[in-house]
Amino acid sequence: METTWADRVKALESRGWTLTSIGQAVGKSAQTISDIKQGRTKEPGGMAAVQLHHLYSTGARPPKSEAAA
Repeated sequence: METTWADRVKALESRGWTLTSIGQAVGKSAQTISDIKQGRTKEPGGMAAVQLHHLYSTGARPPKSEAAA
């Protein structure tokens, strides 16, 4: 089964990432990340897609300031 962009966002959230921190990491707004998570946007464009996939595939943890929140 193929992993969707929404699945990637949800997996990052399960690691402690917030929509805001994901957005900051990939250069998009929290609303854009929410739209991806909800399926309103099917896929991010350009470098945001590359960066989001990188966060997901490497098991990246959220910034310490987010993890402590």
